[in-house]
Amino acid sequence: MAISSIDASGIMVRGPQARGPSKGERPTRARGRRRWAILAAVLAVVAGGAAGVWSLRASGRSHSGGPAPVAPAAAATPAVDCQPAAAKLADVEAKLAAATKTIDDLRARDRALAAQAAAATADRDKLAGVVGAQGEVSQRGDEITLELVDKVLFRVGEAELTPRGAEVLAQVGAALNDVPDKQIWVQGHTDDTPMRGSRGAPPRFASNWELASARALTVVHYLQDQAKVDPRRLAAVAFGQYRPAARQKAKNRRIEIVLYPTHQLAR
Repeated sequence: MAISSIDASGIMVRGPQARGPSKGERPTRARGRRRWAILAAVLAVVAGGAAGVWSLRASGRSHSGGPAPVAPAAAATPAVDCQPAAAKLADVEAKLAAATKTIDDLRARDRALAAQAAAATADRDKLAGVVGAQGEVSQRGDEITLELVDKVLFRVGEAELTPRGAEVLAQVGAALNDVPDKQIWVQGHTDDTPMRGSRGAPPRFASNWELASARALTVVHYLQDQAKVDPRRLAAVAFGQYRPAARQKAKNRRIEIVLYPTHQLAR
């Protein structure tokens, strides 16, 4: 229903109806909303373009040597110093090289020791064939020991070689000359039987020390003079009764010829 009123000129004017906007007003409002949406989209595009331009300018400045834009403090990344890591790597590589060299040296030493042991085994077998039943031959590492029974070399209580003893030592001396890289120690051993003279005469040797020493020297002289073994390789050693090999006295009366590697003496 329309409401009428009189304006200032005295003319009656019919007021707007209370039913709402007219048909002409609705399209106008819709068009306004669309205009605002379009304007917002345009502003977003403009803002994006401005950001791109700013980024390109910043990149150009950094490449041209100019001052680069300062990044926000929250996005800053601390610089990493690589020098300590490089030093540690170099130290590890140096230790690895040293360990590798040590391993190589140990392997070379093992090969050398194995070769020496093999050579000593060959020498032992050769000497065992020479000694035969006249004694025993043993080996410990690259050290070889010939153990000769005393009764083959000497009479009881004597220090002169028997004829059979001289024959055995001749064969042993020839074999020793075939092993020129060994030192030769001739060791005299006795049992603990005290020295006694015959028919009331005093004993020839005051103790087993003297008997052991005399027998060792007898063998050394024979090897040097008759078998022509280099005397620089020879030595005479006496142990008397104080290094027994067994409980049986006969086993303790013996001559041991010990071969061991030549030591290089400093000049």
